[in-house]
Amino acid sequence: MTVLRAATYALALSLLACLGARAQAPAPAPQWPTQTIRMIVPFAPGGTTDFLARLSAEALGAKLGQTVLVENRPGAAGNVGTDAVAKAAPDGHTLAFITTNNLAINQFMFKTMPYDPIRDLAPVAVIAEAPQILVVGKDVPAKDLREFIALAKAKAGGLNYASAGLGSTPHLAAVQFTRMAGVEMAHVPYRGAAPAVTDLASGQVQLLSVGVAPVAGLIEGGQLRALAAATKERMPLLPNLPTASEAGLPGYESTTWFGLVAPAATPAPIIERINAILREMVADPKVKERFDRAFLLPMSMSPDGFRKLIAEEAPKWEKIVKDAGVTME
Repeated sequence: MTVLRAATYALALSLLACLGARAQAPAPAPQWPTQTIRMIVPFAPGGTTDFLARLSAEALGAKLGQTVLVENRPGAAGNVGTDAVAKAAPDGHTLAFITTNNLAINQFMFKTMPYDPIRDLAPVAVIAEAPQILVVGKDVPAKDLREFIALAKAKAGGLNYASAGLGSTPHLAAVQFTRMAGVEMAHVPYRGAAPAVTDLASGQVQLLSVGVAPVAGLIEGGQLRALAAATKERMPLLPNLPTASEAGLPGYESTTWFGLVAPAATPAPIIERINAILREMVADPKVKERFDRAFLLPMSMSPDGFRKLIAEEAPKWEKIVKDAGVTME
């Protein structure tokens, strides 16, 4: 091979290497955001999901220099609003702030689903969880969880448990409790936590699985008695409340987590940017104070970590839904 041919050959290889490297290089980050970002909340205003969505929208707006508009679109246990995001353009300008139900529960309750939570949605960030606690009225003759289980077994079918609605997390958590404790109790569904708490305090029902916020004042005032937290470890804000395992029901855990998702094909750089902003928000001591007041525990993980959480939670909730026999149209 002549010197000239060798040089030409080397140059060709160099060009091919450059082209290959260019082909393998990640795509540049898209220009984003270029317009108002819509954050759809698939539930009515005023609840925990709405509170956390507005907190997140505030943080994103401040960091991105763009308006983040929260839009409440309730219906079908959150399916209506979540489906709107699943079918939106994957450009980072439409997001959904969701709960456990939208990604790990509804798919097992509804006969038909308008979206596939794995195929149609991209996990972005999970920021908080609201552990369930088991609460009874002050007149229930059981001072702790062991005594309540004994009472429920002695009065098989004679005690009632309330819930915030058929298929809600409090309902399914209570079903999980009855199965694990081996007790029979009648289910009394309500339209939301508030009326359920009212009837629990008045003695119309005997047990409620619920987040801490709706019952904190009544527990402090003595109208309700907390028996156990459905958590692995004691809650920092309720250090004297034993976990279910400590109170006599090993392995009983139930929590609702809250986070953000985007349409499935949303570019990874956009997802990573949102994730970084929200993890920074969760680490802010001022935000921690707001979480404390709402009895929420902060959560922080990568998009992949969020995806693994969904994969771990879905089979657990599938079994609970089947045990409850809940089917919705």
